[in-house]
Amino acid sequence: MSRWIAECLILSALAAAMPAAVPFAVTAAEPSAELPKGWLLWHSYSDYSALDSQLYLRDPDGRTENISGDFIHPMNGSFGTSPHQITFMAIDKETDEWDIYIRENGSITNLTKNSGFRNEDPKFSPDGRTVVFKRGRWDNEKNDFVYDLALLEPETGDISMLTADSDEEAMPCFDSDGSGIYYADYSGGMSSIRYYDTERHDTCIIYGNNSVSAYYPVVSGQRLYFTKWYSADDRCDQIVYFNGTDAVPLPFDSADYDCSDACPVDEDRMIFSSTMSGGYDLYYYDGSSVFALSELNSDKNELGADFYSYEEYLENSFVRGDVNDDGEFGVADLVIFQKWLLADKDTKLKKWRAADLCRNNRLDVYDLVLMRKELLMK
Repeated sequence: MSRWIAECLILSALAAAMPAAVPFAVTAAEPSAELPKGWLLWHSYSDYSALDSQLYLRDPDGRTENISGDFIHPMNGSFGTSPHQITFMAIDKETDEWDIYIRENGSITNLTKNSGFRNEDPKFSPDGRTVVFKRGRWDNEKNDFVYDLALLEPETGDISMLTADSDEEAMPCFDSDGSGIYYADYSGGMSSIRYYDTERHDTCIIYGNNSVSAYYPVVSGQRLYFTKWYSADDRCDQIVYFNGTDAVPLPFDSADYDCSDACPVDEDRMIFSSTMSGGYDLYYYDGSSVFALSELNSDKNELGADFYSYEEYLENSFVRGDVNDDGEFGVADLVIFQKWLLADKDTKLKKWRAADLCRNNRLDVYDLVLMRKELLMK
């Protein structure tokens, strides 16, 4: 057993042993709340089997758009590196298959058309270059679908399989730097949270409990959130965050209703779905109180929220290579970046993301080489 796997098992045992926190009492959700400025993505359906899901996008000005096309039952939308890059799953009208779609600047493309597989649960990598998802293949022996994890490159359409076993792997999402993938592993009627290392091609258990199922991992910054049963005897969903050693229930969790589909706004605030008022509605936790998003809720079930903040949008809006943020890419940017790489203490990058030409969320000499090449080509 590798040291890495052993460490994962220790963390899993610690998480499973954590006692449930006593939730605060939500006396009554407020009728409405003003969300932080940004884009909100979610889906709504009367029942999963009704095939009537609608996918909605609300912009910072409060306008709501119904994302539609040559598909039905769209859901589980997720943002990429901008609010104009979205991936989601839906049923192709022509082939009647679950497929992975991408919407870039309003244009929608089916990336898995006519694959012969079920393609579901897509999530972008941090750099927006790949999409992880679950792919279902028919197993004659089981007389059912078996689901494995897969990676898709939108630019080429290439798909590579990460797993191939009898367990169902579902709901994958990348960690913050894209080096690994969290997912739910279903085995023996229960589910656990596992981690797949994309370099070692190893997996380990992050949270596992023989009597409590856990699923729907979500990463925000350095925090991992997921949903699990309240207890072995109470199957109400609760949202927890795993900080590396502890699985910590959130204040709004309850033994009396479901809280699921974590959508972190930041470390203190979260959008989530809950049945505290009956069916699934969207709620916003501002760090101290819970508010119903009444303007968005309906008589259907509102689920699968994802949020892209306006602040992040402004931070990521830049001219490629323009590290001094003067509106254009030139020799001055190259000189500044080179000095910064040489650890000149007086050199600051006003837009460090503009220097990340390799799009891997780190800055190094490879970015400098690309910067020089692009300057020569101007």
